[in-house]
Amino acid sequence: MKLNFLEEIGGVKTARREAESLLLATALLKNDEISVKDEDRMLKLAKKNKVLLRAATLIHLPSNVVDEAKKDAAEAFDLYDQMSNIFTQHGVSFVAIKSFDSLPDIGHDIDLLVPSPTELAETEKLLINQYKVRPQGLTHCDRLLGKFSCFLQGYNHDFELYPTISQLGETHLDPSQVLLHRRRETVEGHEVWMTSDSDRVLIRVIHAMFRHNFLKLSDILDFLKLIETASSQEVLEKIDNALIGDAFIFYLASIERFLKACQVENRRFQELKKSAQEMFGDDRLRFLRRDRLVLPYRIPTAAIIILFLIKAARDAARARWKSSIFCLVAPPLIVLDFISAAFRAGGRGGVW
Repeated sequence: MKLNFLEEIGGVKTARREAESLLLATALLKNDEISVKDEDRMLKLAKKNKVLLRAATLIHLPSNVVDEAKKDAAEAFDLYDQMSNIFTQHGVSFVAIKSFDSLPDIGHDIDLLVPSPTELAETEKLLINQYKVRPQGLTHCDRLLGKFSCFLQGYNHDFELYPTISQLGETHLDPSQVLLHRRRETVEGHEVWMTSDSDRVLIRVIHAMFRHNFLKLSDILDFLKLIETASSQEVLEKIDNALIGDAFIFYLASIERFLKACQVENRRFQELKKSAQEMFGDDRLRFLRRDRLVLPYRIPTAAIIILFLIKAARDAARARWKSSIFCLVAPPLIVLDFISAAFRAGGRGGVW
């Protein structure tokens, strides 16, 4: 009896979280103001989903909250300017990834991609020895990847350097090609090295499906904005070269669930989805999507494991042996992270 009662309470809480998630998503997708009953809960939801500034006028956030968020965003741009000057001075090639896709919202860190592990290692030594940055702890997978995370003195935001875009080192793209097609853009009055539109889409998909394993509302909004200017043909070719067609179809289907629940139609999205299905087939993992539409939306663990195994097989078929092995290692690491989370504060493991 007690167990049934607890399950019922849990179900009510989940239903409430889903209702709040869809209320916020509908407001942002339709650009409509909404009436909020619990302002604190909606504020936390907006923060978790990296849409605080975009939602500010729609959910009537207090001015002090908005001012603080704008101050944080200004600091993030200042940090980018500082690092850009340092890297340019020392001849380090780099490009910003993800950090400026959600404007006016910016996350807690600045992510930069460099051409290779060798160049990252040299840059890491430079930053530690000459600029006295404070390195941050990494998960086991981030150490395998070769990522570097640190704080520059005087800043609350950290910045992270990536030698490639993946979770363990599996192959999705060629970093040197991403940097080759980078372009300098003026963003909020700052000169920023940005990736091409199609690379921005590809990187968002890789991070959501193979690194973060969840979708924030910002991911949905940013994706819909990015595909307005990105070439669909280029996006699909890059997804195909990365051998992640099944992951892309699942990614699109997950976004579509929110669009349907919010009663939003997007012609460009539907055209891309149709082209993707013609190239990669229908969603083979649809049986796994029976969960609630709670934001941030957690990709089902079973789906992540299956997608890594599919990629492992396809990498092996293309003789990408190293990438295939990394993909095969991913499922047991996912399980280890789950076990680790049960014994760590905050509910997250230190493996993945």
